[in-house]
Amino acid sequence: MKIMATSDLHGNLDGLDPRGSDVVVLAGDIAPLRGRGPWHINDQKKWINGRFREWTSSYPDIQFIVIPGNHDFYPIAHILFKRQDIDWKYGFSPNVRFLGDAGTEISGVRFYGTPWVPIISYSWAFEGEHDTLRRWFSKIPTGLDVLVTHSPPRIPGSDVDRSLQTDSEHFGSSELTEAIAEKRPGLVFCGHIHTGLHGGVDFEGSRIYNVSRLDERYEIAYEPTWVDI
Repeated sequence: MKIMATSDLHGNLDGLDPRGSDVVVLAGDIAPLRGRGPWHINDQKKWINGRFREWTSSYPDIQFIVIPGNHDFYPIAHILFKRQDIDWKYGFSPNVRFLGDAGTEISGVRFYGTPWVPIISYSWAFEGEHDTLRRWFSKIPTGLDVLVTHSPPRIPGSDVDRSLQTDSEHFGSSELTEAIAEKRPGLVFCGHIHTGLHGGVDFEGSRIYNVSRLDERYEIAYEPTWVDI
């Protein structure tokens, strides 16, 4: 199986060509976001139902694994904004598998996706305190071939969770690090920190890739990661 993995598209599909892959992994923050109000988030739903569905439908023989990120409010918009005048329903094409703390299997390869990230400002989607993160990450099963997370783990000695463009602090989740050490998935694809170290890092038997596509200026900076499994 050939996997193409990327994340943090923020609505930018320019030049993204999945031909030659069997599975495309999108590790969160896929939709555009111009604000946090109900009408801005309704635009995310329209993008999912329009441009994104059109793009994925044009590759019917490829399976797409999608998880949300902290900028992807569309999965929880109906909870955040109880507006009867807005239709919050969104729909993916049949070849898209949406994994929000859930798993799936493709040709014998086991995938699991979780969107949770450490709290940044209490104003984004899928942010959690330490106990919340431990609770959700405890649901990650053992025996996984591929774990898809939006947050990177905090790996000692690695910059996978630190912006090299802005020389930031480390933003990875130590709770996710604990879960990876315990559950030992074969591959981990993450994003969230746009210019964290790309290229892969080994930790406790897992190979971890930050696959963010954009830099901190939201310009395309990285090609997708391709892995054979």
